[in-house]
Amino acid sequence: MATVKYGAGIIQMSGSIAGVTHARNRFGNYIRPRTKPVNPRSNRQSTVRNIVKMLTAYWSTAAMSDTERGAWATYAAAIPFKNRLGENMYITGFNHFIRSNIARITAGSTLIESGPSTLSLPGGDDTIAVTGDSGGQLLTIAFDDTKDWCSETGAFMSINMGQPQLHTRNFFGGPFRNAGALVGNAGVPLTSPQTMAVPFSLVTGQKVWVNARIILADGRCSNPFFAPALTVDGLLNVYYAAGSTLPDFDGDYLIQGAYNGKAYFRESTGKSFIWWDGSSKWIMSVLLGLTETDYQELETASIEGLYTLMGGATGAATVTAGYTP
Repeated sequence: MATVKYGAGIIQMSGSIAGVTHARNRFGNYIRPRTKPVNPRSNRQSTVRNIVKMLTAYWSTAAMSDTERGAWATYAAAIPFKNRLGENMYITGFNHFIRSNIARITAGSTLIESGPSTLSLPGGDDTIAVTGDSGGQLLTIAFDDTKDWCSETGAFMSINMGQPQLHTRNFFGGPFRNAGALVGNAGVPLTSPQTMAVPFSLVTGQKVWVNARIILADGRCSNPFFAPALTVDGLLNVYYAAGSTLPDFDGDYLIQGAYNGKAYFRESTGKSFIWWDGSSKWIMSVLLGLTETDYQELETASIEGLYTLMGGATGAATVTAGYTP
């Protein structure tokens, strides 16, 4: 690999020419030999390729009218993307048709024929947070459930999980695998958080990246947006507390979503929470994120154990895995 500095008419290059690849990372521009990745020929890869073949053929059939193809062309002309050099570029209506419908079909939805009449991409969700636990082998996704897609029948958020990495890794570019979709509903709007099974097995201490796309009922598909990288906990979905008197923290605590980089739990009747303080302690309090006057804490990485009384709290609680016996 060679480091380069461009000038005399060439200020930036990205991509491959013959057997040489030009690229840029945080250290600057570089040139390396072009390598061709091994084709894994997996079942999932074959499935996606078959979807692309089907959509490509469908575009040219009588099932789609010139008006529908024209709507995709109009939509494409209004949607700029950034190329590798950071400049605006436009893809074709055919490309948008493939892009949107791959996302829809992969997530278990139906094909959209006519291009969207709203000439903009849907926005992402910068509040998304994800936790993963090795006990239940589940992702728990917390998101902004006030967004329109949550109450739109036919809209959904597609979730993609990266292959787990060592906890020391700070960057991940793929591969990602679709974990499933959160589906909007006009009758019963979707609420946060939601859980789904993982496509890759989780082991405590691994680091995982998750990205998502919002796809609306009219076929508009957002750009990918990322949740903060998560470290897999050995957390289960349910714990119970016993032994407290004031406040009464006893009961079953169910996983609810992400808070301060770990899962948080709410008592089944909603009276209290167990949450991570973002540093070194688990907190048991009446309100999420607030210790108030009377609360309990446990200064360990594990949520289980005998909690310490704080303020005027009485009756030290012990937290144990599972439901109350």
